[in-house]
Amino acid sequence: MNRRAAGLNRFGLTLLGALLLAGGALVLARALGAWGAGPSRERLLTDGLRGFPDDNAWLWPTVAAVAVVAALLGLAWLLAQGRSERVQGLSLEDDRSEGSTRISSSALTAAIEQEVDDFPGVEKSRARLLGTREHPRLVLTVSYGARADLAALRRYVANSAVARLRSALDRESLPTVVRLRLVDSEGPRSLA
Repeated sequence: MNRRAAGLNRFGLTLLGALLLAGGALVLARALGAWGAGPSRERLLTDGLRGFPDDNAWLWPTVAAVAVVAALLGLAWLLAQGRSERVQGLSLEDDRSEGSTRISSSALTAAIEQEVDDFPGVEKSRARLLGTREHPRLVLTVSYGARADLAALRRYVANSAVARLRSALDRESLPTVVRLRLVDSEGPRSLA
């Protein structure tokens, strides 16, 4: 899930939760007599309110239209959850007028994972290409053992592995985030 969708999720769910909480608090306050003993004993739906649908023919079509809109918004929200920032593939040519060569991101990430995994002391690495096809960025998580030379590992990733990937893609730059995790007998700990 991308950051924008996650932010919208948090905002929408917070707003919905606040509205439901406020509505519940108002009904509870009325039932407990916050506005006096009279309103707390009265029915919540008066006779006039119960007869309102019979007197207004437009009510049920309006309720149906609102329900359809709510269902469509829910479906759009559900579909947005499946989208991610992951890049599926990259084109190696800027000018596609004479054809193009496309390489899958899984092939690229598998290559850099294999290269980093071969460094002494590295237990496992995981790479992901995020962003767009025009502006990809690499996120690389490297789990290493206590005997690995951390300084040499960082230099190798930056100056060798990522540089080769940039060269293979024929790109001047490839924004990269490298997360290093020390793996010991107690489990992984994140360091950077």
